[in-house]
Amino acid sequence: MTSVTTLVLQPGLNFFHEVSRLSKLLLAVLLAFALLRNGHHGSGDDRVALFSKIEIGAGQTAGDIACAFCTVNIKGDVYGDVAVLFGTVAADPDRTISGDVAILFSTLRLGENDRINGDLAAALSTTSIPETSVIRGDRAVLSSGLGLAVLAGPILILAGIIGCIIFFVRRNRYPYPV
Repeated sequence: MTSVTTLVLQPGLNFFHEVSRLSKLLLAVLLAFALLRNGHHGSGDDRVALFSKIEIGAGQTAGDIACAFCTVNIKGDVYGDVAVLFGTVAADPDRTISGDVAILFSTLRLGENDRINGDLAAALSTTSIPETSVIRGDRAVLSSGLGLAVLAGPILILAGIIGCIIFFVRRNRYPYPV
């Protein structure tokens, strides 16, 4: 079993293209989560949870799955997308997820011979994908260290610029004591 925690780039694509695609997918998943939470979903077997557990039992099927601060145990098959924020996705062996999987600050554990027919987007997350599992779509995995630098870098630069402005303006405003 291999544990993937690095950014996987496809030949011919650069880092910024991968991050842009990953952010677009995560934004779409968050929008889907908001719509599902408000009851605008199409399928009757969609699952939405907040601070709880979603269990798809053996022989059961599910549509779209969206949750935050929760655990998703997949023992059946999923015919939609899976979106998890601050949680865990664990699939038993020989399971199929027909849609995309997007996780943020989460853990993904696939079983042997599992299949994801869509894309996999994992940002600041841990993934455990066996060699026998198949991901048919694109795979964009942004590890914790690199992902944190990408997300926090612009904020730290902006904070540094503001700090310098405050330091130099404030220093010139007050005279030195005599």
